[in-house]
Amino acid sequence: MSDINFVETDSKTIYENIINDFENAYGETLYPADERRIFIQQLISIIVGLKNDINDSARQNLLRYARSPVLDAIGVDIYHTERLEPQKATCPGLITLVAIQNDDIQIPSGKRVTPDGIIFFKIKDDVTIEAGQTRKECILEAVDPGASYNGFLSGQIKNIVDPIPYVESIINTDTSKGGADLEEDDSYRERCRIAPESYSTAGPEKAYEYFAKSADSSIVDVKVDSPSPGVVKIIPLLVNGEIPNQSILDKVYAECTPRNRRPLTDNVQVDVPTTINYDINLTYYLDIEHKTEELQFRKSIEGSNLDYVDGAIRDYINWQQGRMGISINPDELRYKIQNAASYKTSNGKSYTAVRRIVLNYPSFTQINKTDVAKVSNINITYGGME
Repeated sequence: MSDINFVETDSKTIYENIINDFENAYGETLYPADERRIFIQQLISIIVGLKNDINDSARQNLLRYARSPVLDAIGVDIYHTERLEPQKATCPGLITLVAIQNDDIQIPSGKRVTPDGIIFFKIKDDVTIEAGQTRKECILEAVDPGASYNGFLSGQIKNIVDPIPYVESIINTDTSKGGADLEEDDSYRERCRIAPESYSTAGPEKAYEYFAKSADSSIVDVKVDSPSPGVVKIIPLLVNGEIPNQSILDKVYAECTPRNRRPLTDNVQVDVPTTINYDINLTYYLDIEHKTEELQFRKSIEGSNLDYVDGAIRDYINWQQGRMGISINPDELRYKIQNAASYKTSNGKSYTAVRRIVLNYPSFTQINKTDVAKVSNINITYGGME
């Protein structure tokens, strides 16, 4: 669908209309050197700015264009759907004592642990390590909500900030997950769009999708399937392609199974996506005409520190795992690499400084709608300039 304009915003059209109206009203021709025409010409930028403001204000009444806080008002008043609040990341942890103690050791909640001295996790609930024991499992919860707390691997959260008597170590035993920022406008808009599906009592696919996405703000994609009569399988995927843990699955199940939200005969099951692994193995070459921008283009492709944390390679990985059912597509990888090293000539035409890409992996692979493609090994070789 093309953009909707409530008023004319094209500067050339506005200028021509004003000149024509003036000439019709006064019966005179405004020639290019006429002072009145020059004065009108100077006002065009102001008029266009005002018309763009009017156009944008009118668009805010439509779900397609609305932004916060107008979008929140539309979501609540019309679609009865509220924006999802930020969520805190969690992960299982293990507390270990320096030695066996004769008495129970009480470890209060709130004691902090950090992976890097910048981001902090805390013990979520009080923990008691019984006499004669040296270890006890716990839940580590991020101090603040946000997606930046996700992705810390087992063993990375280990530096105790608040010392605890008799405690030798506190360490995470699995990857931190579940953290999410305040729901973005696009995600919120999509939930509002499918909200009317939730009014049905017949169990439509979009209704289950709506309730599942409403369970946690870290959920970015949901697939609903019925593998057999009476069975409804719901598959959620988290931000950045994270696989949901049991806590998220439980939230989705609780949100989708109340008797007033599902047909009585539906057997609702919540499961994780199937992970399809792939490798990236390629060599790329840059055009020798761009020696001065060589490092700049390399960083655009491989990341600011040539470590694939950002740049075109990371963009492709995030795109590939951002939704379920996206087939592994090497052409998209080629496009992102070429686009990252693009530049414009003096005449405004765009070109790429990538001379050649020898792409060994991945190869095109069709995947199912409940599969998510995740990268296993990354091997990027810069072949030099040619």
